[in-house]
Amino acid sequence: MVNTLITIKVKLDSLKNSIEYFGSDRYLVKVQASNHNEANKLMIDMLSKYTGISPNRFEFIRGLDSEDKLVRII
Repeated sequence: MVNTLITIKVKLDSLKNSIEYFGSDRYLVKVQASNHNEANKLMIDMLSKYTGISPNRFEFIRGLDSEDKLVRII
């Protein structure tokens, strides 16, 4: 998964934290966070556990303040 771009849709204020994979490196991540900064941190931690990849290998390409994010795994 090195140098892979993944597309992520983040839903804030969810009842529970969860990840759904839709194929072609697309994910829906639901988080209990209420702002994008908190959600980004939680999302990276969740993806790290889900994929087994270290959190410091995820790099935001765009979408820090948006529900739609593009992230590179380096």
